[in-house]
Order: sequence, then C-alpha cells, then structure tokens
Amino acid sequence: MVVGIGIDIVEVGRIKKALKRDRFTRRILTEREEAYCTTPMKVAGRWAAKEAVIKAVGVTMLMKNIDIWNDQLGQPHVTILDPNFDGKRLKIFVSITHEKTHAAAVAVVERSVLQIPMA
Repeated sequence: MVVGIGIDIVEVGRIKKALKRDRFTRRILTEREEAYCTTPMKVAGRWAAKEAVIKAVGVTMLMKNIDIWNDQLGQPHVTILDPNFDGKRLKIFVSITHEKTHAAAVAVVERSVLQIPMA
C-alpha cells in the first residue's frame, strides 16, 4: 500500500555554487555517495532524491541519514540510516532524472500489509 509520494527538482547551477563551500557535501552526502557523486549533476540528483524521500516519508530527517546507491544496472535504491525509521515495514522507491540545467527525482513509500489468511 502506497503511503507517501514526494517529488523535487533542483537547478544544477545552484548545487554547483553550493559545492564551493567545504562542508556542503559532508553535510548532505554519505561516504558512499561522496565517492559516486563526482559532478555537480550527480550531486544535484542526490539532493533532489533526498528531498523527494523526505517529502514522501513525511518526517523531518537529515539528508546525511538517507543513503542512495545504485545497483549494477544503475537503478537507485534508498537506505534510511535514521534509527527512528521503520525500515522493516516501509520500502522506498526512488527515480532520478537529469537534464542539462536541472535534476529531478520522485520517491514513493510503500508499507507492507500483513496478509491474513482467509478461513
């Protein structure tokens, strides 16, 4: 059952300007993301995805506590590092897109519904 949807768009130029500040990436990216996000476009995609996740979850959390990683096919996956997040019953799906000047993302939160066998 879908319990949340979030979307975000960000200008790559805004992120490029923010990257000039030393602490910017350490404040929003996990170590794994820092190794992957080598361009302003990739950082902008992660920013948009994390904003979308926060909106979909509906709970304030630090961007640093959201880890977005790509599998072998390039599909992004989300791991929430916040201990208050119920990762056993909630699953987050995210999609990231990039254009020349913008990055955007959408996130969907799904809650597992217990199946009660019919007698």
